[in-house]
Amino acid sequence: MKRIMVLLLIVSAFVFPLSAQAEKAPPRPILYTCYRQAGWGDRVEIGFVDSEGNLWSLTGQDGKLQWPYSTEDQLRFMENPEEKEFEKTGTLSHDDLFNLESLIAAVEESKDPIQQAANDAGEEKTYAVRYNREGEAGTVLLGISGDSLFENLDYNAQGLYLAARTLFPHVTSYAGDELMGPKGFIPVNITEFCDLGNLAGASVTAYHNDCEAGPRKIEMSREEQEKLIGDVMNSVVIGKVSAVETTGGFNDYYFSMGEQSLGRISVYEGLLYCSDGMYAIERTEP
Repeated sequence: MKRIMVLLLIVSAFVFPLSAQAEKAPPRPILYTCYRQAGWGDRVEIGFVDSEGNLWSLTGQDGKLQWPYSTEDQLRFMENPEEKEFEKTGTLSHDDLFNLESLIAAVEESKDPIQQAANDAGEEKTYAVRYNREGEAGTVLLGISGDSLFENLDYNAQGLYLAARTLFPHVTSYAGDELMGPKGFIPVNITEFCDLGNLAGASVTAYHNDCEAGPRKIEMSREEQEKLIGDVMNSVVIGKVSAVETTGGFNDYYFSMGEQSLGRISVYEGLLYCSDGMYAIERTEP
C-alpha cells in the first residue's frame, strides 16, 4: 500500500529524512528523553531512538557520565552509543519507525513558557530531533516534568511524548501528575472529535477505498449498521499515533438521518484516519 508523508510539513526549516534516505549515514538520534536528579543526588537516565529504529538506554551517576546540558552537546554525546556504554534495548518495526518519523516531521514547536513546578524532584525533558538537508540537527521540545513543567499541546508532540514514556519506562518522569507533568492527550468521544452529533437511529453507508480500484461500496445489514453506530458512540480517541497519509486501504462510513447528513469517519487498520493523520481509538464499555 502506497503511503506518503504530509507534504505541507516539508516547507518547514527542518526536513527529517526517511530512514530509507538516510541509510548510508550513521544512525543518529530522532527522539530522546532524559532525567537528571541534581537535588538529592546526581543520577542521570537517558533513552533515545536512532534513525534505524534502535532503542538505546543509559543510567548512571552524572559525575561519571558528564551528561551535557545543551541539546547540541547531548546529541553529540549520543553518537556512537556503544562506546558510551549505552545498552541496546530493542528495535522498532518498520511500520512503527515509519509512524514515529511521520510524527517527528509533523510536530510543531510551542512558544508556551516553561514553569516552575517542584523542588528536588529532578527534571525530565523529552525532544524530537530532525535534520535539514545539510545534516544539521534541530530539536523540538515535547515536554518537561519534575522541577519544571512544560507541555507541547500539538497532537504530534503529545503522541511522541507518550511514545518516549512507553519505549523508555526506566527514565523517570512525572507525566500525568497534576502539578509536575504534562497531562497528555485527553480522551474525547469520536462523535465529538469528528463533529458527528447524536447518531442514534442513523443510517450508515460504507465504502472501501482501494488505491488502484477506487471506492467500492460495502453492503451492511441494519444489524451491522447499528453495531457500528454503537461502537462509534461508545468509543473515544486516545491520541495521535501517525501523521501518515494513505492512498487506500481505509473504509469511509457516512452517517445520515433521512436526507440529513450527519458526517463521516474513516478507519484504517483499526485507527481513526483524519486529514492530519491517524489516531488510536478505544471502546469505553464492553
